[in-house]
Amino acid sequence: MTESKSAEMDLAAFRDDLAALRADVSSLIEHVKGEATDKVQNAAEQIDRGARGICHEMGAEGERSAKAVGAWVEKQPVLALLIALGVGYIGARAFLR
Repeated sequence: MTESKSAEMDLAAFRDDLAALRADVSSLIEHVKGEATDKVQNAAEQIDRGARGICHEMGAEGERSAKAVGAWVEKQPVLALLIALGVGYIGARAFLR
């Protein structure tokens, strides 16, 4: 009988250890999920900031280009008109084909 009780006590201890191991693994998985979520969110925020910066730079560059073209057109309006007519003619010919 003592062997039977000893085996039951060992089995109970094993079950307790297994339950503790399950709890520890569950806690570890939740921790890893939280870390992964944080890393993904940080990466998304960095990409968002970078994209916003690029859009802002492109907008500023477009504005500078528009001002430069406007100044050039004001200085040489006849040449600008001839270029616009030529581009329009070529575009119309290409579109009709």
